[in-house]
Amino acid sequence: MENIEIDLESSDDTTWFSDDENVTIEHVNFEFDQSNKIRGISRKITIFNDHHCYQSIKNRHKRKYKYRVDLSFLNPRPLRERKVAWSWFFGSAGLTLIGMIMIYIGWFSGLVTPSTYYGISLVVVISAILISLLLFFHNTYDKIIFQSQYGRVKFIEMINKYPDKDSFRKFVARFMLQVKNEKAKKNFSQSKFLTRELRELRRLKNEGVISEEEYESGKTAIFKHSSFQVSG
Repeated sequence: MENIEIDLESSDDTTWFSDDENVTIEHVNFEFDQSNKIRGISRKITIFNDHHCYQSIKNRHKRKYKYRVDLSFLNPRPLRERKVAWSWFFGSAGLTLIGMIMIYIGWFSGLVTPSTYYGISLVVVISAILISLLLFFHNTYDKIIFQSQYGRVKFIEMINKYPDKDSFRKFVARFMLQVKNEKAKKNFSQSKFLTRELRELRRLKNEGVISEEEYESGKTAIFKHSSFQVSG
């Protein structure tokens, strides 16, 4: 898997930049790039001013977007999810079935006499099977996700072990430490954290970063928390 830089600012389409509060970058703590031209994915995570994080994302055939989250409201323990390209798997399975039927009809059933054209058609089907399998493995990958602390809404998503295992693990460890440090610096009570996280969810929903369904799910989880009842 090759690491190819993609300039997010050079494409013809417009970057959708979501940060209504217009937080000024005073200093950058560290950054991490995940780009793959073949897969058509480009991600860049920038931690700045100690407790803010920008994530810039571009997927193939979709517009670019960039949004900000406050590290203080993240759960420092990430989740691991596996994105499985089931469409390519089922496509290869269907083509395999077609290929087996063609082989049976052409060489075992005696219903047709194999010809050059029939053989070429079978080769095409087998080639399509191999391509589908390659795309299945290529587009199946692990994701590391950082959620909000109490609402469990997905905020930051990364491709696991990319561009390589060592650099990714070092970045994630540093990212987790940054989240923990900023939580400690805030030193909010649990009820205050709940109230502030709810505001962060509302901001991201209003900016179009998270969906209405995600916002409602996160809000419900916060409302159900016992400490929220005494939040100010």
